[in-house]
Amino acid sequence: MLTLATVVLPLLSVGLHHELLVLASNVVRALPGTGRADVGLAVVLALVAHVIEVLVFALGWLVLIRAGVVELSVPSPTLTEIIYFSGSVYTSLGFGDIVPVSSGRFLVVLEAVTGLVLIAWTASFTFYQMREHWMEDTDEGNG
Repeated sequence: MLTLATVVLPLLSVGLHHELLVLASNVVRALPGTGRADVGLAVVLALVAHVIEVLVFALGWLVLIRAGVVELSVPSPTLTEIIYFSGSVYTSLGFGDIVPVSSGRFLVVLEAVTGLVLIAWTASFTFYQMREHWMEDTDEGNG
């Protein structure tokens, strides 16, 4: 079960991120001439994508914990604690008061690397949106 999670959760997150960035791009592109607001909307939609991905990993952690495959330093963690743990790992903030105490450490590494890559992808996406939409604003002002 743990091996399956280490394959499925990162792949699912990458696939979701791709589709959600495509959706964000299409939504922004469909808006009529909002200029710089487009970039703000694109960033908000990308942040929503990250929250969804943290929740996907948190759901995976919840299943693994409830199945007794993985144990965290908090006995019987609540869903909120698992989401907090997942968000800390995904964003590579590091461990605080909740840490893995048994198997699952490799999944922690994969979640952190996945989060790092997806956050970098969002930065690239944001840069692209800024170039595309802010240049349009500048071009309209000069035209």
